[in-house]
Amino acid sequence: MRALRTLAVACVAAWLGVMAFFSLAAAPLLFRTIERASAGQVVAALLPHYYRWGITLCVPALVALLTLTLGTRAGRTRHLAGAVLAGAMVALLSWALTVTLPAAEGARRAGDTERFTAAHRSAMRLNLLTMLCGAGLVALEAFTGAGRRDE
Repeated sequence: MRALRTLAVACVAAWLGVMAFFSLAAAPLLFRTIERASAGQVVAALLPHYYRWGITLCVPALVALLTLTLGTRAGRTRHLAGAVLAGAMVALLSWALTVTLPAAEGARRAGDTERFTAAHRSAMRLNLLTMLCGAGLVALEAFTGAGRRDE
């Protein structure tokens, strides 16, 4: 059971690292070093992969935590809370991929700055919520009940 818990924490922690790197380092660097329209095209090309990787990393965490919730007595509430957070991450990333990203891309291609700004703001909020869920999940699973032998 520890392996499932470790898998969940590792997957979500990896995704948090990717999110932090992309959001705080890569995207800002692109916009500082190359022409804005080109930087926007590069980021737009990367985002579908970014969201798919997030889903790819969060689904195993969700499955592991659901398995722990159903298969153990010790820590069941904690694992269920973690599963809810992982499920929220999958839902947020899926929404960003299937709804927000196409809206932003359509607005960008149409040159509709107002719609693009609204879609971009929505994407940033979804990203922040996903980060908060991930940080909560890692804190919950990594820093609570770690000394118990029966988990």
